Amino acid sequence: MNAATSGQMLLAFWRQRDREHPWGRRCLIALALAGLGLSLYFTPGARPALLAGAAVLVLASLWTAIAGSLLLQNHPHVARFVPGHVRQMRELALASWAVLSLACAGLLWQFVPLMPSPQALLLLSAASLAFMAWAARAWTLWLIVSFAPVIVFGTGLGRRLAPLWTAARDLWAAQTLPVLALGLLALAWSIARLFGNGDAAHRVVYERCARMRRASNEAMTGKQSGAGAFGRPGTWLARPFEAAAAAWLRHVLAHAAPGTRSVLSRAEIVLHGQQHWVRQTLGALTALALAAAGFVIALAIVGPGLQDHWTRGAYGMAIGLASMGFNPSFALPNMLWHSRREQALLRLLPGMPQGQALNRAVAGLQLRHALIDWAVTTAALGLLAWAAGDLALLCLAFGALPLSTGWLLRRPALMKAPTSWTAVVPVFAFLLMAGGLYVLHQKLGTPLVVLAGASLALSAALGVWRWRVLMAAPVALPTGRLA
Repeated sequence: MNAATSGQMLLAFWRQRDREHPWGRRCLIALALAGLGLSLYFTPGARPALLAGAAVLVLASLWTAIAGSLLLQNHPHVARFVPGHVRQMRELALASWAVLSLACAGLLWQFVPLMPSPQALLLLSAASLAFMAWAARAWTLWLIVSFAPVIVFGTGLGRRLAPLWTAARDLWAAQTLPVLALGLLALAWSIARLFGNGDAAHRVVYERCARMRRASNEAMTGKQSGAGAFGRPGTWLARPFEAAAAAWLRHVLAHAAPGTRSVLSRAEIVLHGQQHWVRQTLGALTALALAAAGFVIALAIVGPGLQDHWTRGAYGMAIGLASMGFNPSFALPNMLWHSRREQALLRLLPGMPQGQALNRAVAGLQLRHALIDWAVTTAALGLLAWAAGDLALLCLAFGALPLSTGWLLRRPALMKAPTSWTAVVPVFAFLLMAGGLYVLHQKLGTPLVVLAGASLALSAALGVWRWRVLMAAPVALPTGRLA
């Protein structure tokens, strides 16, 4: 294997990074470092374990980038017509996987307490990295992992598999090294099987991965590629969402009238696209239903002791809930840009407001959408905070409110094409503000009432200022025509 060529192939993911818009990536790194710094500050006794855990996450991310890059380079035409290409792909993947698995297991064994044996850590690290590589090729593996607890514990499968698990544990205890060797050999074989040789099956898999990459890149600018990018499973899972959106479309068309309310209901379907309130509501209800099912199963398994786990994990659950509720609203300005080609036709609809009235109507649609999302999510956060006995979780809502007024009320006619930077900025600002308010309350003892009042005052001031600017701006639609 040529060392120079191998180095080029391994570093391809870094050399092909987006150099024109680096700020989104830098913000994510800064956010991760800030979170690590806060964790180190609040838990000084666990600093070695935290640093080791952060290093393991970095190594796992590095492996994901390397595996994804090698899969991208494994083009069917190259695999078929370039001698030695597939062999070199497999050798590089196996070498990287082996080194990073050893590094992850060593860090966890050396610095994290209450870890299993080094052999078990090595096998678990190798299996985790192998799974991540296969998940980059087949996204449905993440679905299997997500629903595995519900399937295993909810259907009683865990009890039926208990004897098999006991036998495997006894075999591991009696023959640790042979089982470890067999496990690593099987995982190495699976890593080698990641790469195709240019046949028809390889072409199908490569095209599917290419669609996923395009969808991921478009998502960074707020554009939704639709369920077709996820293949047949994605199309099947999206059927309820598509059916609900189609039903709402039929409803507004059946009751179409030249009045402003009817016109704006039809225009909202185009302007908000995949972030329309019907799709968001159905998505939120689905997520809550899955979470409720998970809690019911956990309660049946753990029993009364679930309260301790609930309280400890409340902050993580609150971040997930806030992200699900607030982040889609931050993407509404980007959706205006992606529907700009249809907006000239929208202006010709009978009854469509014109001039300053159109600015007011478009801003009102976005503001109403964001504030309703904020109110519903805040109510859910309040319920979670009450159940966990930690009202400081409401700082997430206080941090999101100013962005719900200041970020959304932009001048559409002057809007530039969205980038990964514009997609990351509101989320980064929201987490930064929420974290700052949380620290003010927990460390400096600032009452939550004061923080809530400051958030409301700032939001009102930003809203009034941006509204005045928006009313004096050029006509909103089509978006971006004066940028």
